[in-house]
Amino acid sequence: MERISDWLVAEGPHVADMGALLSSLAERLLAAEIPVARMATMIETLHPRFIGAMRVWEPDGDVRLRRLTFDDPRVVAAPKRFTIDELQETGDWVEFKLDDPRIEAYDLLPQLARDGHTHYLLMPLKFREGPLQGISFSTKQPGGFTPAQRQAIRALQPSLSLTANVIATHTMWREVLKAYVGEVPGDLILQGAIRRADVRRVEAALIMTDMRGFTRLANSSTPEATVAALNAYLDDVVPAIAAAGGEILKFIGDGVLATVPFASAANAASACAAALAAAQAIREAAPNVGIALHVGEVAFGNIGAGDRLDFTIIGRDVNLLARIEKICGEFHEDIVMSQAFADLCGTPARLVTRFMPKGFDGEEAVFAPA
Repeated sequence: MERISDWLVAEGPHVADMGALLSSLAERLLAAEIPVARMATMIETLHPRFIGAMRVWEPDGDVRLRRLTFDDPRVVAAPKRFTIDELQETGDWVEFKLDDPRIEAYDLLPQLARDGHTHYLLMPLKFREGPLQGISFSTKQPGGFTPAQRQAIRALQPSLSLTANVIATHTMWREVLKAYVGEVPGDLILQGAIRRADVRRVEAALIMTDMRGFTRLANSSTPEATVAALNAYLDDVVPAIAAAGGEILKFIGDGVLATVPFASAANAASACAAALAAAQAIREAAPNVGIALHVGEVAFGNIGAGDRLDFTIIGRDVNLLARIEKICGEFHEDIVMSQAFADLCGTPARLVTRFMPKGFDGEEAVFAPA
């Protein structure tokens, strides 16, 4: 057990995630003759949609992940008590032999008993900030864990708390950055791209959407109603882009800037096809929207002064995309695309107009799906 504790401190913080930690820990506990038949972590997260994440390890299977949402009726209106709630209220371990009739008051324990488990332990994980988190251990050994096995598991609490805190904190910051700046920019920031003027370039199919009538709505509605309408519109836009493998880069008022990145020129056509599929799905879900499509290069850049920076999206192709999007309103088109995008996409298209984009040299042709 001392070797397991040493491993947790030295190597545990470097595993990929909490699921990988569970798998590796279970392997070591079984080798030490601690007969765990199920382990689970319950970790709260800082996320706009999820209360937390539950990862479950069982023998001969992958670690399962269940994300708990704020509106999940199994959580907010559950008829039975959760063991993690008791742990957070008392600050102490939760322990039950699973032939104890008191388990009927709890959400999970009766099912574990039906599955042949005999003993359940829930260990408090003490993080630097926030409420206590938890990791549970259960066994199918007749009679449950022995006193020596219980003592061995309890001895891991300090090292498990330390390691889980490191992993959960990294995961939390990654989730927060993903929510606010997007997955690719978030990863770049965590990798150290935080110096002003640091620029990274990405080739991608580009998508820009604009909600029609937003200014009139904002001028005639309360701020609360405007935000509700904007969120409803984004509920139509964002999932369609995600389903196509796209990445949301920026919310610009009522506009959305997104990309479908590609690693090489050979993948450009498929990225454009995916972006067009996303645009068509958005049009079906949100009819009051204009969508522009282009293909080219975007640059992620840090701009700002002093200690205040913004990770923003810049580049010639982003500017051209914004100019092309204006054609939607002028010509009453739902979807428009640049010449470069139409050529790569390979779908039938019709010419909408040719125009001179402000700030650019030369004429640009704009097309719409035929």
